[in-house]
Amino acid sequence: MHEFAIAEAIVRATQEVVHQNGGGKVEQIRLRIGELRQVVPDALLFAFDILKQDTPLEEASLEWETVPAQVRCKTCGVVYHPKDVFWECPSCGAFGAEVTAGEELEIVAITLREGSDAD
Repeated sequence: MHEFAIAEAIVRATQEVVHQNGGGKVEQIRLRIGELRQVVPDALLFAFDILKQDTPLEEASLEWETVPAQVRCKTCGVVYHPKDVFWECPSCGAFGAEVTAGEELEIVAITLREGSDAD
């Protein structure tokens, strides 16, 4: 389950931000996750809840926005949302495309609790 590796990377990166900002507790972490990453939300939350224990993230919530997949046809250049795994261009019928969106996996905001003391 790659969600544990993702959650672990989120916890590590967030702890580094906490350290760089003088410590404290994390209130919320916001992510952008591309549709093509195939992240299972319940699995990610489960892993995050386990890994955040005994850290400054212990009470943090994890929220995200899903970025829809978007590809560009290599033949005619039309940009479209793929409907299946074959990526058939709706304009010219060609197969194969270049991903232009939907592979994101990034932390976009970390909210630290005001007035929290360094641990």
